[in-house]
Amino acid sequence: MNTTKHSIRIPALVVAAVAAVTLTACGGDDDSASASGTDSVKVAVFPSFNALGAHAAEIEGTFEKQGLDVEFVTVATPAEATPQLLGGKVDFALMDVTTPVIARSEGVPIVMVAPGATGTALNAEGMGTGNFWVAKDSDITSIEDIQNATFGIPQTKSQIWVDVRTVVDAEGGDSSKIEFVEVPNTIAALKSGSVDVVTTAEPAGTAALADPDLQHLAGFVAGGEGELAYTYVTSEKFAQSNGDTVEKFATAILDANKLLNADPALPAQIAETYVDAPAELLQKAVYQQFGEEAIDEEIVEAGIDRVLRYDLIAEEDAPAADDLLAND
Repeated sequence: MNTTKHSIRIPALVVAAVAAVTLTACGGDDDSASASGTDSVKVAVFPSFNALGAHAAEIEGTFEKQGLDVEFVTVATPAEATPQLLGGKVDFALMDVTTPVIARSEGVPIVMVAPGATGTALNAEGMGTGNFWVAKDSDITSIEDIQNATFGIPQTKSQIWVDVRTVVDAEGGDSSKIEFVEVPNTIAALKSGSVDVVTTAEPAGTAALADPDLQHLAGFVAGGEGELAYTYVTSEKFAQSNGDTVEKFATAILDANKLLNADPALPAQIAETYVDAPAELLQKAVYQQFGEEAIDEEIVEAGIDRVLRYDLIAEEDAPAADDLLAND
């Protein structure tokens, strides 16, 4: 079983995707499920907690229950998965919700199939699946104060960029004043003093609690509590040719998500099979909730609204919700 990371590079995504569409139109025949006539499928994932649904479906047998033989393919980013998806190298891919919305606005024919992680409330200690960090002697003492800070982030104009701005604005700050700086290693940038604030995903956040040079400013809810943050997608071509397979895949993911939400011990057990981190850390980490409702227009509209909120796409370019639904 192959397994893998993520961020969004929109221009690369669009260029690569359009190239893949051209290749496919010219006779590519690597559409694995439709070419073989079986329910053997390949799923592109990255090695974060966001992929727990797919791995739980494999380990807990919900893929098998639906008659699916699944192979995982590791990718670094949704942008990397897009041309593989459109070229038939993989059949499904995990992406943050922002990526397919922007891609569709550029005419890239991908559709949402099943829910992944959702915005999840902070735990009793104030830790979230996303967390803000400052240096131990920082003058920044609240989320509102971030408006005057230099913020280190892996990728601007991305879903995490939208999440940060949304949280700061909700706390009374003005996110337009934040100076965002792209850094490959957020914690290293913070410790070097080149930025004032960074954010982490899990389990990096839980690990950072033990660092005496860092101070946990606050946890935050990515995308809004209960709102879909990640989704499994497929190409429009695959969805139209393999409707039964798409339905089986969605059902298996939904069933796996319900298992993850119902058993607090299960996420860590699943994570230990593919996340490169100590078991002790994975057991302490904060885990997100996962969507238990089928993707519908309301869910898609919320994703579109998130992309429009800070002008990642022009309103006139926004796709219709039904264009992003696999069952339409």
